[in-house]
Amino acid sequence: MGILNGADDLAGGGAALTRGARQVSRELKPVVIGEDMAQRVKPYAKRKGYLTIEDFIPETVWQEAFARGEAEALALNRRWIMQMMGEGRLIIDIGPSMSRRVLKGIPASKFYELERRLIRGYPHYRKEFLRFGKRIYGVPGLDFSGPF
Repeated sequence: MGILNGADDLAGGGAALTRGARQVSRELKPVVIGEDMAQRVKPYAKRKGYLTIEDFIPETVWQEAFARGEAEALALNRRWIMQMMGEGRLIIDIGPSMSRRVLKGIPASKFYELERRLIRGYPHYRKEFLRFGKRIYGVPGLDFSGPF
């Protein structure tokens, strides 16, 4: 199971593990990446029945990593995304947060940018967001309407 907990067991996917199958993508629940965990990533994942990094790494582990510095937290994030790819999970990308970057002027998340770099070329990747130019993007039905 690697560095992370048994989220599939907790989230109802334990049958795949007990069968010994570990049949990538089709039996293990997909994971969602994107910016703005509280407002976008977790609600989207919950609505679809998918998982997020928070289903694998307990809050206390994150707190300990951040206490040692951002580099340690980024390393934890890196280990998680590498494990998800190693398991062959479908990774669903809901993209950057328009409200974060455009409306609030907050720069891109270092954690999301790290994940995007690492999954480049990964065969079990699905982009769920639409992009129209540099400033208009989002997931239909999740982000505010704009051109959707």
